Amino acid sequence: MLEKRDYYRLPWSMNDNPIAWIEVTDICNIHCEGCYRQFMTGHKSLEQLKEEVLFFKRWRNPDNFSIAGGEPLIHPQIIELVAFMKEQGIKPVILTNAMALTPELLHELKKAGLAGFTMHIDSHQNRPHWLEKSEKEMNELRQKYADMVAAEGGIYLVFNSTVYPSTYHEIPDVVRWGQENFEKVQGLVFITYRTATLSDSFATDKNDHEVDMSKLSYTRDAFEEKFVTSPEVYQIIKDNFPQYEASGYLGGSINHDSYKWLIGALVGSKDTYYGSVGKQTMEIAQTGHHLWTGRYLAYLSTANIGSKIFLLSLWDKVLRQAWKNRLKDVLRHPSKLFSKVGIQSIGIIQAPDIQADGRADMCDSCPDITIYEGKFVNSCRMDEYRLFGGFVSVLEKKEESIEP
Repeated sequence: MLEKRDYYRLPWSMNDNPIAWIEVTDICNIHCEGCYRQFMTGHKSLEQLKEEVLFFKRWRNPDNFSIAGGEPLIHPQIIELVAFMKEQGIKPVILTNAMALTPELLHELKKAGLAGFTMHIDSHQNRPHWLEKSEKEMNELRQKYADMVAAEGGIYLVFNSTVYPSTYHEIPDVVRWGQENFEKVQGLVFITYRTATLSDSFATDKNDHEVDMSKLSYTRDAFEEKFVTSPEVYQIIKDNFPQYEASGYLGGSINHDSYKWLIGALVGSKDTYYGSVGKQTMEIAQTGHHLWTGRYLAYLSTANIGSKIFLLSLWDKVLRQAWKNRLKDVLRHPSKLFSKVGIQSIGIIQAPDIQADGRADMCDSCPDITIYEGKFVNSCRMDEYRLFGGFVSVLEKKEESIEP
């Protein structure tokens, strides 16, 4: 069972957060089942995007920009935007489905200063030629892009996927593929699926007026399955990869016992996972990075951190066990003394959970805040602002009583 005292509460806040979420467009080249954005306005101008970059730089203190959408790679000035972010001294990271990515575009993005990609690939994206595939079969597509990015070199790469009740049992297949590509893939993220159901709930706006909830992309007529939680994702990874352990978390905005972000980092090489970093290493990394750069850390510049990571095992008992496993491995296979040691992060995100009173349990100190009309807004619920002027409350429909 997860215990919050065993993990480091990430010190991120509204105004001091390593992630700045810039949405460049709401146009996309596919329609994913778990998406929370829909086409309403199109591409933002480069001038507007530059203003948002400077707004974030002033009010957010980010370590990196998450360039999102829609699909950011189809924005006609994506290269110019990446270059502008790089000029501001902040790492640009593109969140993409990668369908529009080519080796030529990849090269130009790297020249402009791109630090990394977070690529979303899963079996519920309605991709042409990839329909009705399992997550294990989707690893072929993940491999294509991992190889492409590795061939260019010098770019950080994370893969994320939405976890549905029907794909929950396939999580180990994705982690296993990640282990096989330890030197190419620096991280994996699993995001639990949530939806609002029209058959048994309705929504009201900030003035308590009922609104047409069907206009939101994250609703469906009914959903009979049980939503997957972040502790369940943690447990299935732990059961299949005992070396895995989490080290940091963000709780919920309402529920004291929820884990909205659960972050871990496996230590190993392309052959072996030795263990994970613990809460002390996570705390040292966050505090040290803030002391050194003035900003908290979300993405490492490189995952090939080397054996020096084990120096922190003096304070971190979880990492100490990884060091012991590494030592045993080298004693059995002396040639591994010269193998590279790196880290591969595994993140788990639990999407907003609707409460009985209509509010949603959100991520405390939300890392994925974006800008709407000059204000910070949770990106996963921004369409409520765009359609209804603010967050809506989702309430359960009451069965109408029939008079005798």
